[in-house]
Amino acid sequence: MPRMPFYLSLSLALHAGLGWLLQGQWLAHGQPYAPSRPAVIQISLAPLAAPPPLAPVQPQVATTPPSPTQPSSARPTPVKPPAKPAVAKAPAPAPRPRALVRAENRAPAAAARPASAALAAASPSVAAPRPAAPVVEEVLSREPSFRQPPQQPSYPAQARRRNQQGVVLVEVRLDARGEQRELRLLRSSGVDSLDRAALTAVAGWRFHPQSQNGQAVPSRVQIPIQFALTASR
Repeated sequence: MPRMPFYLSLSLALHAGLGWLLQGQWLAHGQPYAPSRPAVIQISLAPLAAPPPLAPVQPQVATTPPSPTQPSSARPTPVKPPAKPAVAKAPAPAPRPRALVRAENRAPAAAARPASAALAAASPSVAAPRPAAPVVEEVLSREPSFRQPPQQPSYPAQARRRNQQGVVLVEVRLDARGEQRELRLLRSSGVDSLDRAALTAVAGWRFHPQSQNGQAVPSRVQIPIQFALTASR
């Protein structure tokens, strides 16, 4: 125990103090000091009182406030409506004869027939599509028919000085009325001035339409034009 050394030290100090006092008294009276038996002091160690146990701390429980009392709503007692007076049922009509019912059923059907006929008459009639006109192929002609004599192309002066000659093949596409639709050069003479002179001359020509089985048809006309110096003299 931690307090035992303290009590032992205290006991020794008391014994030493007591011996010192007795020796002093003997010296004062001139008597030799006779040591007496030391007094025995018994010291018992009392156990320390144990501290009282701590009471367990109980947690405080939050008390819920009492819920407010709701006012009791007393339901009103339902009032029974007054009893309705009994209505006397009308007597059921007598059934009609079957022949009359059939006649009534046929009457709406007969009335519906004129209405359907009126709708059919009011609806416009859809015209049948016309058959497409047959596609007529162009007829190739090498001997054209002219409305008036064709004007001969002029010989280019530069080609004449250079003694240039050649044949130009021109193709003209005509419609069913004989009007020119297209003019092109099929074969060149090798001289640009001669080719241009031939195309310029043919562009002013007027043709008759070609006919096939007594009907005018579009056609293609191929015309060779020759440029020669001997022929121009």
